[in-house]
Amino acid sequence: MRTLAGRRPEPMGSAIWVLLVPGPLRGSPPQPEVRGAGDQILLPCGAPGPRVRWVWAPRYPKCAGNPGNLLEISWLPPGLEPPPARFRGRLDPHPSAPGVLLLRDLVMSDSGTFTCLRGSGPEPPIQLEVTGGCRNNLTVSSNWTSPSALTLRCGRCPLSAGPASFRWFLKSQPLGNQLWATKREWGATVRLDPSRRAAWGHWECRRLGAASGGFEFCVEPPLRAGGTGPGSEWGIWVAAAAALGLIGAGLGAWCLWRRRRGRNQRNQNKRENETGPRLSPSEEPRLGAKSTERRLVPQSQERKVRE
Repeated sequence: MRTLAGRRPEPMGSAIWVLLVPGPLRGSPPQPEVRGAGDQILLPCGAPGPRVRWVWAPRYPKCAGNPGNLLEISWLPPGLEPPPARFRGRLDPHPSAPGVLLLRDLVMSDSGTFTCLRGSGPEPPIQLEVTGGCRNNLTVSSNWTSPSALTLRCGRCPLSAGPASFRWFLKSQPLGNQLWATKREWGATVRLDPSRRAAWGHWECRRLGAASGGFEFCVEPPLRAGGTGPGSEWGIWVAAAAALGLIGAGLGAWCLWRRRRGRNQRNQNKRENETGPRLSPSEEPRLGAKSTERRLVPQSQERKVRE
């Protein structure tokens, strides 16, 4: 794999070219676009030029199988390099104008920022967000029931009567039985802990007995720098839970100290009731001296009596 340094790469078969850029391209603010799974999107490139390149920064790198760098997905004039495997068969030039692309059969991992680069500079980027929808007659919805519990629900679309069984795959492998993921309703729902590293990545629901493919869903780390939505909400919940935990630990320690102090006081009172009050060290010598004097007085009186 080679990096691009402002030049169009030379043909190298099926190589994938990655732009190693530390962050998103600077310029105009991105143009948000929301599509459902299974839909398509037209990616315009403004005024065409002799050289055009398209790059893509995934929103869900772990789900898309990309380290988070800018990935070059198309260029003009076309070379021998095919588009990346994930876009193959779904991304093609559109006849409306040179440099315009059409991305079909969208999936959640397609979410990200698409930018057209020309010789005069980058075009305003397109920020694509792929949400729910209907793909392969399936759909997946999500529900955050708590900061550490995410429920995924798989169903048929359009809604049809009759029972159906489903099977979940994580990173292209059957989910199986996991301590941090519980399946219910014949596999239609799975309740997982999104804070577990093993739960991050590409999820897919498939219907048993169906010849078509599945419906994918992306689970990323809950705490994402500068992110919004479920990730940041999860962070707020974690901070609040930590603060409440510290307060509860302090109250618990105080109550335990009070309980032990009261128990020790009750035990001391019980011993004093049984054996009498306990004398302090400062009182014992004084009482001892008095007791000695009392013993001396009777001895002098005894002499007088004997005489």
